[in-house]
Amino acid sequence: MYFINESGKILPLAFAVVDSKNDASWKWFFERIRETYGTREGMCIVSDRHESILNATSVVYPGVPHCVCLYHLWGNIKKNFRKHHKVLRKIFFAMANAYTTEEFNQCMAETYSIDERVKEYLFDIGYHRWSIAHSNVNRFMVMTSNIAESVNAADKEARDLLIYDLLDYLMKMIGRWNNTNRNEAIATGTTLSTKYEHLMREKMKESLGMMVVPSTEYLYTVYDGGKRHIVNMRERICTCRQFQMDVMPCKHALAIVRKYYMSEYEYCSVYYKKDNLLNTYEVPVYPIPDESIWEIPPDVAADIVLPPKGKIKPGRPQKIRYKNGGESRPKKSRITCGVCGQQDHNRQTCRNIPQAT
Repeated sequence: MYFINESGKILPLAFAVVDSKNDASWKWFFERIRETYGTREGMCIVSDRHESILNATSVVYPGVPHCVCLYHLWGNIKKNFRKHHKVLRKIFFAMANAYTTEEFNQCMAETYSIDERVKEYLFDIGYHRWSIAHSNVNRFMVMTSNIAESVNAADKEARDLLIYDLLDYLMKMIGRWNNTNRNEAIATGTTLSTKYEHLMREKMKESLGMMVVPSTEYLYTVYDGGKRHIVNMRERICTCRQFQMDVMPCKHALAIVRKYYMSEYEYCSVYYKKDNLLNTYEVPVYPIPDESIWEIPPDVAADIVLPPKGKIKPGRPQKIRYKNGGESRPKKSRITCGVCGQQDHNRQTCRNIPQAT
């Protein structure tokens, strides 16, 4: 299980070795997570649509929203509605990332005109589980769980090791990551982490040229092109909904900040700030001492761990994870002819060789 921290980096919370990804294993895993970290305000779970994860979290975290990873959801759409998937891709991601129901409905109407079955499919999943416009929890701009796939790529070489060696490998890998991220956080010279500082600067550029009309000391009307937006700086909300959903000033709020010489950082979540980022890596990953000086409790030493029950599938074990339809695949290299330089044939089959006369 992973957490995405203030700088958008992976922060592993827990690993587990189980015999199968079933309801019982996921329930046991989430119970251990709850015992260790508790239940936090504003917490949500983002995963693929694995049925056992949904069953386990509904029992262990009954009040915590369970959101769907956009890329996994898009992979399912691409698989189920192949005929129109090339046209639907751009519309789907625009719809999922729309902040207002008006923008969402426009995209949904366009989707319905292409393939009406997609609307019913997405409705059955629940708009609140994948759409920003309908979300009942702040996801802090984290809409996918695919960043966790970086761990799968990093530990590919260690998967053939024994359990002890695999866990030791993972511990050392996470220790290196934490140390690198801690050094980067120390070297950060901005108030926000680098990712969100850059995002703030981009929004500040977009705010240039907007007209601001005050109503009170905290209520303003901001004219963005031909559209007007109402911004409440006290409540930190805007009619574009980016202010309250991203928990940092939108371009309309930044137009007010710039005109009245306010501090834009005052309106950002503490989770985006450098000080909070440093606190993330304050506790190091402690190395494990040599096995010769371990003090193992008698009840643990006497415990006999049996191999997991299960059938070994025929054929060579799979090492490379199959990617779903929403993930990028490496492009196949094309053959280039050494004579004429054109592609899709070689020198032996080249028909562009000048004929002798």
